[in-house]
Amino acid sequence: MNIVFLLLSLLTFIAMGANVNLFVIWNILPIAFIAVVYNKTDFKGVLKSSVFHMILGTTLLHVFFHTVMCFDIGKAATGSSTAALGYIFFPIHSMLFGGLIYLLSKAIKLICVKLIRRA
Repeated sequence: MNIVFLLLSLLTFIAMGANVNLFVIWNILPIAFIAVVYNKTDFKGVLKSSVFHMILGTTLLHVFFHTVMCFDIGKAATGSSTAALGYIFFPIHSMLFGGLIYLLSKAIKLICVKLIRRA
């Protein structure tokens, strides 16, 4: 899985113009964050899969955002003078989205486990 994270980081680097600057590092930060979370988690037990859902959600949002901006889908990158703000605030939103998915997944699983135990 670390190869996938490395590949995503490399593709992000290429999509952002292959320049080493703070914006590239800042936009690779969510991938580094989920790589650390992935390597620290043992994924044993029912509730540990919430971490996997967080990793999957953060990764998919990251891929979606950078695909839209790289290929200018719907004029997302060129249709607005403030499109560059997406690169500034995206890493924060990506990690918050992953955290929200984690909490939602954990809540759904806790409710399902209670319902199964009750039956």
